[in-house]
Amino acid sequence: MTRRWFPLVMAMVVMPLAAGACGDDAPGRASAGGSSGGSSSSDDATGDSRPGTADTAATGDTTSGEPPQDTGADGDSEPLPPYCGDGQVDPGEQCDDGNLVDHDACTNACSSPACGDEVLQDGEQCDDGNLVETDSCIDCNNAFCGDGFLRDSEMCDDGNFDDHDACVDCIPAACGDGAAYTGREQCDGKDLADATCVTLGFESGTLGCDDACEFDVSDCSDVAPA
Repeated sequence: MTRRWFPLVMAMVVMPLAAGACGDDAPGRASAGGSSGGSSSSDDATGDSRPGTADTAATGDTTSGEPPQDTGADGDSEPLPPYCGDGQVDPGEQCDDGNLVDHDACTNACSSPACGDEVLQDGEQCDDGNLVETDSCIDCNNAFCGDGFLRDSEMCDDGNFDDHDACVDCIPAACGDGAAYTGREQCDGKDLADATCVTLGFESGTLGCDDACEFDVSDCSDVAPA
């Protein structure tokens, strides 16, 4: 029984070994193994590459192999759109001097300076941003009594500094204000309108003024001869 199966067993062992030995030299197997194991080195050596390989990635372009366009990494970029302060008078601007000085010949809003623009320019005492003539800033000058503009705090303003007319210190003239209203009052307090006892025909004396703003001649001596 043992002798009958022994040749068969040996044949089964020897045949696979022979097939493996022959398979190593079989056409196509070595080339297939070489192709799978050596294509990478072959491609690297020759520099030949296909889309998606390392060489293609190095070019920066997976289709043409050309480097991408500069997007500003070196600091250069597309020009900015026109803006106020670029030194160029663009549409909608009255001026553009290219600086940040707001009180020169061109404001930071690229407009010509003007009284009422709320920017204090050289030569202006004030600029409240309006053209109201009854507040504290009139025509970009500080308002004052006698400027001819009637403010809310004034009762009158005749535009002069004459204390003998109808408006005295921006208050309507009245007896007792200390200023003789020419043509209306003979005198007012100590203001005798340059009159004296002598100018009134007396020889001497001290002229006074009563509460009705009329001359008080009680201290004048003797009436001058006619």
